[in-house]
Amino acid sequence: MIGGFVGGIASIPYGKSANNHFRMFKIFQFMTWPMGIEFELRNAEILNDEKPYIVIANHQSALDVLGMSYAWPVNCIVMLKSSLRYFPGFNLCAYLCESVYINRFSKEKAHKTVDSTLHEIVSKKRKVWIYPEGTRNANNELATFKKGAFILAKQAKIPIVPCVFSTHKFFYNQAEKKLTGGKCIIDILPEVDSSKFETVDELSTHCRNIMQQHRYKLDAEAANLNL
Repeated sequence: MIGGFVGGIASIPYGKSANNHFRMFKIFQFMTWPMGIEFELRNAEILNDEKPYIVIANHQSALDVLGMSYAWPVNCIVMLKSSLRYFPGFNLCAYLCESVYINRFSKEKAHKTVDSTLHEIVSKKRKVWIYPEGTRNANNELATFKKGAFILAKQAKIPIVPCVFSTHKFFYNQAEKKLTGGKCIIDILPEVDSSKFETVDELSTHCRNIMQQHRYKLDAEAANLNL
């Protein structure tokens, strides 16, 4: 919250811009040092493509925003659950970064958000970062994916870029909120062509499967890195 508030204040002179993320993320990256967390980003070159795409990532804890700061592409906005709109400090940061909020409990409002985000993708060639699990999930198994990211990809006719984070459990105890420091691997997987799938469900299932299998692999590596 503190990082978001300070980053938000620092970005006020620049007005609303998707690239305000980079100013705020410098603060988040600085915070990782005293916290003792090290992020290893792999295959970052995949993110350099200028065309629009949807980034989907697994969502474990509040620490995800720190890892996100190392894997953020240019001209990207994030889709957030609507309750975060009222989170002090964070909401200023989100506003200045042109984040979009989705109400998961109202189909009508959710559809409006998808439509407005689709317009952003088409008109401004935006990339959109989405956590398809919809909420934090510290388990080894990914939760069932919500459909929003995949509906957007199909309607906008753009690819999906999966981003997989290894488990935080080696350095963060979720139940006790205890942080000991350690290493997390972030791997960017090859883009998935959304046009090759007949339905949104098929696309969602495919993406979840490849991310789950890669998560197992990264967790095994992370276990050795955090001995």
